[in-house]
Amino acid sequence: MVASKIVLAYFTAWSIYARSFFVTDIPVDKLTHINYAFANIGSDGRIALGDPWADTDKTFDGDTWNQPLRGNFNQLNKLKATYPNLRTLISVGGWTWSGKFSDIALTDQSRSIFAASCVEFIQKYGFDGVDLDWEYPVSGGLSGNIQRPEDKQNYVLLLKEIRRQLDAVPNKKYLLTVATGAGTERIGDIDLLGMLAYLDWFNVMTYDFHG
Repeated sequence: MVASKIVLAYFTAWSIYARSFFVTDIPVDKLTHINYAFANIGSDGRIALGDPWADTDKTFDGDTWNQPLRGNFNQLNKLKATYPNLRTLISVGGWTWSGKFSDIALTDQSRSIFAASCVEFIQKYGFDGVDLDWEYPVSGGLSGNIQRPEDKQNYVLLLKEIRRQLDAVPNKKYLLTVATGAGTERIGDIDLLGMLAYLDWFNVMTYDFHG
């Protein structure tokens, strides 16, 4: 069951570098959900760590050399131990790493492979769901991204398969969300109603508006 009021923040892997902003600096008492940005998509069509050192390897105070998980992911899990109602999601793609979305959404096989890898990833690292940040289906985004007219429908099929595999996990309700552009040109390239059937909510990137 999704919280009646969602107060969500994105935490970026690169925050720990020049900004020196760490998971322990997050005002967790004000939040219900944290999206961790970003995971990448590997050449094999599976979800992949975006920054292995920051994500799982960096040692923080209290860590030991032989513990199975370190980095920001372990710090997030520690937060959830302190705040048991907090939920975390892994956000995939973003502006830089959206180039392979069209390929993984293209066929039944590619969708199944990616969905299975998402389930494996969140179970391995302790996340409560997946957030897809495809920038953008059909048009727009970073120069060189693979894009197809059929991305609009394939995005729905990708979400359908991810939802199917998430729901197949016994005794656990995983979350599935997306980040979407706010402008009419971005909204026109996605099937909002078709996607809604498989999502817990949309994260609308209203910060792209400017006066």
